[in-house]
Amino acid sequence: MVRELTSGVWWIDLGRFNAYLVEDDVLTLVDAGLPWHADRIRAEILAAGFAVEDLERILVTHFDLDHVGGLPAFDRVGEIFVGKADADFVAKRRRPPLSNRKTAFQRVADLVRSAPPVPVTPIEDGETVGSFTAIHTPGHTAGHTAFLSTDRDVAFVGDLVFSDGVSLSPSPWHLSQDVGAVRESILALDDAMPVVDVLAPGHGDPLVDGGYGAIAELAESVREDA
Repeated sequence: MVRELTSGVWWIDLGRFNAYLVEDDVLTLVDAGLPWHADRIRAEILAAGFAVEDLERILVTHFDLDHVGGLPAFDRVGEIFVGKADADFVAKRRRPPLSNRKTAFQRVADLVRSAPPVPVTPIEDGETVGSFTAIHTPGHTAGHTAFLSTDRDVAFVGDLVFSDGVSLSPSPWHLSQDVGAVRESILALDDAMPVVDVLAPGHGDPLVDGGYGAIAELAESVREDA
């Protein structure tokens, strides 16, 4: 199912996983689901009124199989952007280390994935792509990155937070590389967060109103728990 959240921003609901399509300066996909989601994403791009060939850019919030698995199917995009610390893993230039429970799991899961057939470009905190500003939000993974756009009235926050459609919760310990860094990244995102209504997570229903306020509320809860 594809649903327009705000003008030019579509939610591609993949069940328990989310991808997004944005009519920015070029047609942009945010995250690419699991390897077997690629055909579904292609169909939803068509349902939103575009051709798959119109897709020119992919923004990846972080390296996890459920966000990068579908990348090999999009071999005509110009570039894939991903946080610097995760970029080599997405491109399969390096394998995740076995030194951390999270990265060891990533290393095993990555056995079912092919490398993307187009360039993977590292992006750092504060850099811009189209109308989006990248905010480095490590913790769930080392290179986890949120993409914020006031022009499109949306914040793509990946798996830094999870949504129940009303409120937000931090990435849980069993899914995170560093839970302390998750908490710090929520505070950093609150500081950087523009006034945007749509808050688009990697899992759970997006918030279509007051997304910036939901991040502020979560950040306040994190401060109180410290």
